[in-house]
Amino acid sequence: MKIRFELMIGILLVVGGAGLWLFARDAEFFWFRGGPLGVILAIIGAFDIVNAVRTRGTVTPERRHD
Repeated sequence: MKIRFELMIGILLVVGGAGLWLFARDAEFFWFRGGPLGVILAIIGAFDIVNAVRTRGTVTPERRHD
């Protein structure tokens, strides 16, 4: 379930970043401009997607309850 959540967050960041970059390049959010902020969000989302897909096949060891 955690992997799906990470993947969904990554996809939302990429889509939101692409939307900002394409449609709100000149808009200002506080001191951020839409274009560069969209690129940064898309890059962070891409890293999140790669991390979620890369860790999908690995199995985490279970905790010991001593």
